Amino acid sequence: MYQSLNETQASIFYSVRDWCLKRVWGHNLEPFYYFLSGGAGCGKSHVIKCIYQEATRILRELPRFRDQADMSQPAVLLNAFTGTAAFNISGKTLHSMLKLPRSLKPPYQGLGNALDEVRASLSYAEILIIDEISMVSKELFAYIHWRFQQIKGNRKPFGGISVLAVGDFYQLPPLGKAKPLCVYEENEFDLWRDYSEMVNLTEIMRQKDDQAFAELLNRLRVKQKQDLLSNEDRELLTQVVAGIQDCPADRLHIYATDKEVDLHNAQTVATLHKDFVNIDAHNYRKDPRSGCMMIMPEKIQRSKRDLPDNIMAAQGVRIMLIRNLDVEDGIVNGTFGTISHIVMSEGGLPYTKLIGLQLDNPTAGQRFRKKLLGPSDNLVYIERSEENLSCKKGVVRRQFPIKLAFACTAHKVQGMTMTSAVVCLKRVFEPGMAYVALIPTTSLQGLTITDFEEKKTYADPRIMTALENMNHASFQSARSLLTLCKSVDLPPETHSPQHTRTSISHCGPESSS
Repeated sequence: MYQSLNETQASIFYSVRDWCLKRVWGHNLEPFYYFLSGGAGCGKSHVIKCIYQEATRILRELPRFRDQADMSQPAVLLNAFTGTAAFNISGKTLHSMLKLPRSLKPPYQGLGNALDEVRASLSYAEILIIDEISMVSKELFAYIHWRFQQIKGNRKPFGGISVLAVGDFYQLPPLGKAKPLCVYEENEFDLWRDYSEMVNLTEIMRQKDDQAFAELLNRLRVKQKQDLLSNEDRELLTQVVAGIQDCPADRLHIYATDKEVDLHNAQTVATLHKDFVNIDAHNYRKDPRSGCMMIMPEKIQRSKRDLPDNIMAAQGVRIMLIRNLDVEDGIVNGTFGTISHIVMSEGGLPYTKLIGLQLDNPTAGQRFRKKLLGPSDNLVYIERSEENLSCKKGVVRRQFPIKLAFACTAHKVQGMTMTSAVVCLKRVFEPGMAYVALIPTTSLQGLTITDFEEKKTYADPRIMTALENMNHASFQSARSLLTLCKSVDLPPETHSPQHTRTSISHCGPESSS
């Protein structure tokens, strides 16, 4: 696993590894704050897994872990903003791990009665890894900092733990009006700028079989609005341009806006599936006299973040989950699948009881299948979710947490990988959107583009400026260690911390004491 790392990947790996070894040896070290950057396909997730496994193995030698009766307290925390990204790295979402409130507006809301519970599970943490950092707002980053100060009882940045942030700021920023985390403004306290050191991955690992496409993506990633494509790049993209009527109907269509997505989904389900079931949401309100929840006969128009008013379901319909039901099991917001079975209630009025899904990712849903909510047919069966309507105070909605997904927005595919897709650039309205829509497809052969306009592919100029002004990490000592290990063909996992102390400690950075 570690031998597959390229030189830049190995440099940050060995730097973190050396820091962990010195922690075990009792050195008084300052925390590190690294930002691992790079375009899609540069192997960022692979580096995360390597660092997580090695750091966890070494830090388990700290006395407080050796003295534990159980191993439930983690030394390294794996996190991401979205459920999809968290599942991809076998981690948790930031909101669930830190019990963050929905609103992150100041003043800071402490953990209150939940402090002891969270402290019991996180107080031994030494390193926090955050994937898809581009989706983390300044407000959320500050909340993470305050949470760990409270959990650790330590006023140092992030409560004194080390932070490895991973992602690509050329991708889409946080939804809403939040500023990208890396964009600095004068006269403001900036945790990101003041502490983070950048490591930039440049070698494409994912699309090596389609090198021309990989190089094109890298150029589109940083292209400014006034820049023109080269003749070669324009010719390459033109090869996959088609009219919307000529695009394969079975491929995921990626659009810029929700309106385009909703129209495409409605037209596709009506064309391909004649015998569909309309599943209406059930809305309830507490009866002031009886205290019982009473169903509301009138329809309520939901807000954008509520469960859907209606779902057009049929066997073979493409769907996407819109809630995190079980992050560790991959049943998360953004998971794609196909409806394979609709279970109706027995007796009385017809009522959709369960929906059986065939998920695209075969590794997702293993725990859900064991629940056997429905027939034993290896499908993932989901029930209706229940939550308060944000648009109507005091009203509870019950509905299946899915939506049609013959199409989706570019925001939804951020961080995903797929073999084929149709990308419509007609209504691209912000920097990085075209790039994010194009990068999930792993080869040019699997990509179709409609409404291609050169001016729609551009990056946010603030990002380039911000990254150029960041501090860059220097790993000379780690490179020396890498050279030594390569010269003797010795993988790092063969060393125990005790053996490594005597054999290669002279190659690490000078100790801090």
